[in-house]
Amino acid sequence: MQWWLQRESSRLQQELAVTKQAQLAQAMQMLQRPAEKWDADFQGNLGSLLGGRIRLLPATESKITPPPLPEIVALDQELKPGGAVARLTYAPPAAHRLAVLQRRVLVTTIVVALLLLLVPVLLNLIGRNDPNAATQSPWNRATAEMTGLEQLARITVERGEKLAHESGARRRAEENFQVSSTLLTQSHDERARLGRELHDNICQTLYAVSLTLESVRRKISATPEVWQRLEQSITELRRLNQEVRAYLSELGPEQIRVQSFTEVVSQMLDILPERADLKISRLLDEEVVALIQSHQTVEVVNILREAISNAARHGHARHITIRAEQDENVIALAVQDDGTGFPDGAPSNPLGHGLANMQARAKALGGSLKVESSLGKGTRVVLLLPVASAS
Repeated sequence: MQWWLQRESSRLQQELAVTKQAQLAQAMQMLQRPAEKWDADFQGNLGSLLGGRIRLLPATESKITPPPLPEIVALDQELKPGGAVARLTYAPPAAHRLAVLQRRVLVTTIVVALLLLLVPVLLNLIGRNDPNAATQSPWNRATAEMTGLEQLARITVERGEKLAHESGARRRAEENFQVSSTLLTQSHDERARLGRELHDNICQTLYAVSLTLESVRRKISATPEVWQRLEQSITELRRLNQEVRAYLSELGPEQIRVQSFTEVVSQMLDILPERADLKISRLLDEEVVALIQSHQTVEVVNILREAISNAARHGHARHITIRAEQDENVIALAVQDDGTGFPDGAPSNPLGHGLANMQARAKALGGSLKVESSLGKGTRVVLLLPVASAS
């Protein structure tokens, strides 16, 4: 019995070590955070989440640094080859489970012993009441009783092992769910932080550079070609600043959830580069666009933005129309322009990122994207979105 308990203890500790190692590897893969940004708060939160303590060690030191106590288990995970190592130390909680298991075995043993003590009494009673008892072998009857008791004890132990295994699997599933939820929350926090950094650094820098170039343009005298290049640079900086701000709006989907689709489209059009010779018309049926859910608004607006940008920049369009209509169970969002178009209904660069991104976004929404064009007659981009997906 002592040998069996030691074997079960080793098996439980190995299962826990495999589970902890998998959780640590999953956390490292999902976080993707450099070692220099692992501050004390981050290490403490991650260690609490994984049920232990997290420390960062150099790769050379991790091979010679033992755990702080003999009963402490240490697991190492490399952040990158040859770099720092994340060490998770924890105390195996197998002692409590082994104590419970030992009590169960002890109770089972006592029950079996009591049954064995009752066997002679039962045999005596059966022998008194059975007229054929004299012809039966007492040894055979005792052997049959012992076989039945042995099977009962084996079944009891097997059921105890199954219950312990199911309990461990349920606990591991709960721990994995908690890790996933925490990592998802951290991902949202990182997304918001990235948006703030882009706004505070890149947008402000682009704006300052454009202002500097404008002041330089007013103070220098140069050839027409230099003036034209300078004007193009200022225009491109403004366009780039507006595009970065557009991407910043995508990093905050919680703002879109409180806006209607028409308001989001208006906001998108306001930050597009302005052209005096370009007119954009909107024919959006409010009842139709109301069928578009808030979680789909970001992808739909990104498709419209790409189509409008292509029409203005590559098609040199002067008039762009946005329409929203419904045909039975399908919502049709169309962007029509009067630009140069392209021959045979296919763009000159079919593998361009713009069209590929629009196709991927449409597929993610459960819809499809059609592009119709002819040389000199403009282009028409149509997004077909099932009403069932939008509702």
